[in-house]
Amino acid sequence: MENYINNYKNFEKTFVYDFNLKNGGIGDFIKFFMLMLTHCMENNIKIYHKINNIEIEKYIKFKYDFMNITIDDIEKLNNVTIQSPCNYYNNNDHYKYNVNLNEVFYFDNSIKSNVEKILPSLPTNYISIHLRLGDNFLECDRKYVISGNDVRKYSDEKIYKFIENNSDNNIILFCDNNAKKLQIKEKYKQIIIANSEIGHTGHTNTTNTQALDAITEFYILSNSQLIYAASYSGFSKVASQFKNIEYIT
Repeated sequence: MENYINNYKNFEKTFVYDFNLKNGGIGDFIKFFMLMLTHCMENNIKIYHKINNIEIEKYIKFKYDFMNITIDDIEKLNNVTIQSPCNYYNNNDHYKYNVNLNEVFYFDNSIKSNVEKILPSLPTNYISIHLRLGDNFLECDRKYVISGNDVRKYSDEKIYKFIENNSDNNIILFCDNNAKKLQIKEKYKQIIIANSEIGHTGHTNTTNTQALDAITEFYILSNSQLIYAASYSGFSKVASQFKNIEYIT
C-alpha cells in the first residue's frame, strides 16, 4: 500500500468509486471498493471515492482522506472512469485483495462510543455468531425492501451445537431479525446480544440510529477472536478481514 500511495500522484489514469444508497450494505461498500483498489494497484491507476453523503461514509472512513472527492472536483479530472459495484459483480472472488482492510479504512470515534450504548457489557475477549436471515425477514415496512426474495439458508441445530461446544467462551450473537435473536437468547441465556436497532444501510427508510448501530455491530464483529457465520453474509466475511481473524462457515 505504501508504494502505491507514494506513486499515487504520478498515475495518469483515474477511477472513481461511485457507491450509492441502493448499491448494498456495509460489506458491499467495502468489498467492492477493495476489488477496485486491487485492480488500480495492479495497473497503476489513481483511485477516488465519490462522496455521496450516505450514512456509511460518516462512520467508515478512508485512511487516506485525499481519496475522497466531490462531484465538482470529478468534473475537473481528465482521463477518468466512473465505476460502480456492478462493474465488479462478476469477479471470481469478492474477498481477495492485495492489502488488509485496516490499511485502507478506520472507524470513526462515534462508533467506538456507541459500543457502550448498545453493548455496555462487552467482554475483553469473545467470539461471535452472525446469522443473516436475509432481506425477506427484515422487520420493517415491506415497500422499502429491495430484495424481498432474499432468504439465507441456515441450521438451528448447527447453531445450537456451536453454542454448546463453545460454552466456555463469551459468545455474542448478531442477527438481522430481532425476534430470531431473542429466540436463541431465550434458549441459551448465557449468549450476549446487543441492544441495537436493526436496519439495512442500503434502504431509504433506515434511520440514522439504525445505521449507526449496524456499523457498530460490524465493528464489534471485526474485533472478535473468531466469527461463526451461521449463514452466508458479506457483512461478517468482510468484518473478519479487518484483522484477519478466524472465520468459520
